Amino acid sequence: GSMSISRSAWRTAGALVGAAGVTAAAAYGAQRTIMGDLRRRPDPDAGSLGPLEVDEIKQFPAHDGGVLTAFIRGEGPTVVLSHGVTIDSRVWTKQFVSLPKAGLRVVAFDHRGHGQSMVGETGYSLNNLGCDLRTVLEELDIQDAVLVGHSMGGVGVQEFAIHQTDALKKRVRGLVLLSTFSQAPAIAPVFSSRFPGSMSLSHLMRRPNLGTVIARAGFGREPKASHVELTRLMVAECDERTAREASLPLAHVNFISDLAELNIPTLVINGTADLLTPLSGAQRTADAIDGANLEILNGAGHMIMLERSQTFDELVQEFVRSVGLTPRVSAG
Repeated sequence: GSMSISRSAWRTAGALVGAAGVTAAAAYGAQRTIMGDLRRRPDPDAGSLGPLEVDEIKQFPAHDGGVLTAFIRGEGPTVVLSHGVTIDSRVWTKQFVSLPKAGLRVVAFDHRGHGQSMVGETGYSLNNLGCDLRTVLEELDIQDAVLVGHSMGGVGVQEFAIHQTDALKKRVRGLVLLSTFSQAPAIAPVFSSRFPGSMSLSHLMRRPNLGTVIARAGFGREPKASHVELTRLMVAECDERTAREASLPLAHVNFISDLAELNIPTLVINGTADLLTPLSGAQRTADAIDGANLEILNGAGHMIMLERSQTFDELVQEFVRSVGLTPRVSAG
């Protein structure tokens, strides 16, 4: 009875105290292992993940005095790319090369407070994620869009689709929900981006070795050093207040019942090795949306657009065609 509970509680406590003693050594060992592993793995993208290759950059006001920055490249049906919290549009660097070659126009935008966009008076909220996406679509007068939302960006796509139904009908053909969730995962407290001793995530990411180890957690089985480093740099450059305040609304996401009302083609993509937005969440999302398709990438982590770019690009192109859009055939 009660005796056995307290015994097991003591055993757990003892294990934790013991663990604390070896944590420093283990952390150092893990760091060396991860760094060595990254250095040894072939990395065809080394040196090629520079600034986004764009045709134009446009800036326009958000509804509350913020400034939104959009990056545009290519011609053809429009794919709108919406990034995750603490990173920015540079995460789509590979898609800005591949998708225009495949006859698509890519439009990525930096979320408020991230990258080259500025937060407005009403700060960070789920509502603002939806409003900002609407602003981008309207300011650029985009029609027949495929919206691709990664992580927080996928939360924004769902928020928009649920609450801005007029704009959805007028401007959007389909949704791609990439490595995201429709109900706050159990890991939600981690999204608050605060560590013991009020160390911030961006602060930790500025330490090259430690930052590399943390960024590595965003990837699946076979991360490439250049992908991990791009991720580390983006988070290191994210303003600490943005990292904290943009993360907080994510802990309150619960769209499951609203998604049942959605009537739009949807593709849900997730990796089996995603620690940040686990596969179970993607399965719930796909189950909630009538007719949604779920693509599971074995061994992939959270950063699918980098680590599985070719598969991801093919899925997007296939989805574009499935919603009745035709990629532009190049004269080349």
